[in-house]
Amino acid sequence: MKGNKELDTKERVLGGLYGMAIGDSLGVPSSFMTPAYIQKTWGWIDTFYPAEKGHIYHDGLKAGEYTDDSEQALALLNSFIRNERVVPLDVVQEIINWANRVKNKYASPLGPSTERALKAIQKGADLSVSGRYATTNGGAMRISPLGMIHGLRGSSIEEMLKDVHLACLPTHNTGVCISAAAAIAWGTALCVRGEQDIGKIVEGTIAAAEQGRSYGFDVVSPSIGKRIAYAYELVLKAGDAKQAMQDIYDFFGGGDLAADSIPAAIAMFALGKGAAKPVLEYCVNLGGDCDTNAAMAGSMAGAYSGVSALPEDWKKTIATVNRIDLEAYADKLIQLVSGWKAA
Repeated sequence: MKGNKELDTKERVLGGLYGMAIGDSLGVPSSFMTPAYIQKTWGWIDTFYPAEKGHIYHDGLKAGEYTDDSEQALALLNSFIRNERVVPLDVVQEIINWANRVKNKYASPLGPSTERALKAIQKGADLSVSGRYATTNGGAMRISPLGMIHGLRGSSIEEMLKDVHLACLPTHNTGVCISAAAAIAWGTALCVRGEQDIGKIVEGTIAAAEQGRSYGFDVVSPSIGKRIAYAYELVLKAGDAKQAMQDIYDFFGGGDLAADSIPAAIAMFALGKGAAKPVLEYCVNLGGDCDTNAAMAGSMAGAYSGVSALPEDWKKTIATVNRIDLEAYADKLIQLVSGWKAA
């Protein structure tokens, strides 16, 4: 396999898309389960399982099917391809169209902040205020394609943040959610550019998170940037992967609040040193919002390691079960970069 610096753009973009989708799908059964329950039920998750009957969100999903994390990221990408820029109303329509298509597919297609905002919009709320109460990770879970675009454009954090804000505006227009989305988007941007130093990537996510706090409505929340820094410190101090995972779970839980989820996801990326397969396995065995954390860390790790670092059977399962051509999406994303109209 090529060294990371030798990977070309297509390998990184396709790796990011597959990393996101595979992580999402691997985390379907373990989402919102404790580490003890995961270990007791599956031992160590390193393949695809269906959701257990009665799962709070994923009841009805088959082994290898992905969830709203990948679906909404691709919905955003569809809008970006059509408009060559971020159009908040079009983003909303893409998400609504997707939600309507899958409403009978599984238990709950929408996260709490997105569902609340979309209901408000459908009742006539203005997009500038519809996402003012969000505190969850829905904005960050779907942001990676935008990070890839800005990574390939060579954008600064400041340039990227304006588009991140627009993408989050309708459903997650709060400082904590934009901070969270900025961290994942910039981490993905750095990975798709070929940055090799894990410490520099983590530092970049912290810087983006700190700058992202100044956007959107103020809500009660801790600092995403400081939490990422502390999570990374726990990883560096731990004696082994098992101890690091336990420490991260004990301090953060990894649930769907942005302040819990994003630090845990970035910590698992650091723990796996950016290598896609271990990063994804750490995420889906950690506990908490496993599918979302794995989708976010997977977008970074897939871009960092390249698509060839992901097992062939995982990629084949994703493509077959979800009837998706991620290679075509990768080509369209790359083509989009030259004509992108940043906010």
